[in-house]
Amino acid sequence: MKLTPEFIRQKLSDSLPGLSSHLKMAPASRAKEMTLLSGNFDNAKKSAVMILLFQEDNRIKVIFIRRSNYVGIHAGQIAFPGGRFEESDVYIENTALREIEEEIGITPDKIEVLGRLTDIYVPTSNFLICVFVGFINQKPKYTMNVHEVSEIIELDLMDFFKEDIIDEKEFVIPSDHISVIAQYYKVGTIELWGASAMVMTELIDIIRG
Repeated sequence: MKLTPEFIRQKLSDSLPGLSSHLKMAPASRAKEMTLLSGNFDNAKKSAVMILLFQEDNRIKVIFIRRSNYVGIHAGQIAFPGGRFEESDVYIENTALREIEEEIGITPDKIEVLGRLTDIYVPTSNFLICVFVGFINQKPKYTMNVHEVSEIIELDLMDFFKEDIIDEKEFVIPSDHISVIAQYYKVGTIELWGASAMVMTELIDIIRG
């Protein structure tokens, strides 16, 4: 498989698998809840993240962040750059671009937006997350906001297509003081689970399809 920005853009222009992809990596309790939701999220808080890709040595890399211990219910989690919608953003895509600049210092003019994935609702925080896919044509230079981000992690996108990278274990949700059994991606130095794993699965399914 030859991954290029053009190939990914074309794939994102087709119909999206959405819920069927999200359910593959959802904890059992969450999966049941997701299938029962009516799709009315009028009272949800809007937010946006971006799966940000870049090219290095003819490989497509993905940028992840580890949230700092000061960001509330998602403290310490592996995630994609992003955050809450602000009225000054006007458009939700601008939220993702603004948050990337605030969190890791990459300005919007450096990013080509390739497309959008399916929105995902997170009951724990009552956020409806809009998911975008962006591309930078070279390895970026970062300016990390240490209040929000404790680590920036770059991984080869093709690593997510390898065999035996999905496992299952117990994760603690600090905000709810509960633990859940969930599948996760074990890639490089990270364990990717929850909403981030669900949206990553949709991107993987779209590329494979």
